[in-house]
Amino acid sequence: MSDLENFTPKLTADGSFTFVSQEFGESFHSHHGAKQESFFKFVEPTQLATAAQKPVLRLLDICYGLGYNTAAALQTIWAVNPKCCVEVIGLELNPTVPQAAIAHHLFDNWNYNYIEILQELAFEHQVQTPRLKGKLLIGDARTTIQLVHQSDFWADAIFLDAFSPPQCPQLWTLEFIKQVSLC
Repeated sequence: MSDLENFTPKLTADGSFTFVSQEFGESFHSHHGAKQESFFKFVEPTQLATAAQKPVLRLLDICYGLGYNTAAALQTIWAVNPKCCVEVIGLELNPTVPQAAIAHHLFDNWNYNYIEILQELAFEHQVQTPRLKGKLLIGDARTTIQLVHQSDFWADAIFLDAFSPPQCPQLWTLEFIKQVSLC
């Protein structure tokens, strides 16, 4: 059985799918709606539709997972400003998660135009187009966040989408949040 087969799509109330993490014993998204969660919990609070007026927008997606938050962000930004150049850095512990999302065609019901971008990020861990520079750093976020800081990447919006504090306390510590704030 391949690693991709360890992930079984689970339907959520908005018609989108999520996975359940064996390691953390939690679903990656709310049962109310995985897609809806990306927009309501990350895109809207960070005011990306307004920020998209800028010529360049930088996003830091911590716990990239299936790629939904980045997908929702790109969709929102480019709907408002198709010329906006976006730089995305995603941090992900398990490279199989975004690969499984692509392999299981979880974006099919999104009516989503950027599958190729997400596929490249998932499998190549980087993507470059005229309006996107994306990188997926694989490893423990406590280590990869330091690489982001050392690279002088300064995010306009940060998505921290770690599993809950009881399941993943290491990404909710004061020390980790301080590292995030430096970006």
